[in-house]
Amino acid sequence: MEEEKEKTWAWRMPSGKIYKVVTNPEDGTIKVYNPDGKLVRSEEKINEDGICLIEKIFLETVAAKVGGKEMEKGNGTEDNLETAMYIR
Repeated sequence: MEEEKEKTWAWRMPSGKIYKVVTNPEDGTIKVYNPDGKLVRSEEKINEDGICLIEKIFLETVAAKVGGKEMEKGNGTEDNLETAMYIR
């Protein structure tokens, strides 16, 4: 099974607003979108190891990505798999 290239994370700010973070190790990009879907930050030319380290740290401190089994149980929202996340 081929690993997905692009990963989407939900990042809840202290204000309660949820920002979308999209990482792509293959392209070396990290993009942050505000709740309205506007791109507010973009980082490029990051090597694959750098992206993986940032994802690891982000996951440990901010969010936990939801997998298929959690989605089958439901998370109380109608979010699709791309954006449905548990937030710590």
